[in-house]
Amino acid sequence: MKTVPLVTVLAAVGATSCGQKPVSYAEARSIIDLRCVECHSSQPTNRAFPFAVMGVKLDTPQQMRQYASRIKARVVVEQTMPIANMSGMTDEERQILDRWVESGAKIP
Repeated sequence: MKTVPLVTVLAAVGATSCGQKPVSYAEARSIIDLRCVECHSSQPTNRAFPFAVMGVKLDTPQQMRQYASRIKARVVVEQTMPIANMSGMTDEERQILDRWVESGAKIP
């Protein structure tokens, strides 16, 4: 009997390794727009930060993918972003961003 790698099976059914449906770029983008770009943008709207914090800009799909592992580390694992959670990110939003990263941080 031939064995098939689990990754192949999950890809065929459209699920992540934890059995959940992968998150689309649009879903991740909506959270980034709502919770992150006020500080992480080429033109931040948060008055406390006149320039992108730590130089991290999340304006474009390419920038989101570039910083995907950092998003996971700071938003999901450490939960130190958003800073002092001033934009009110929920645990569900953190999980969605985690699934987006884990499913390959796909962009259009």
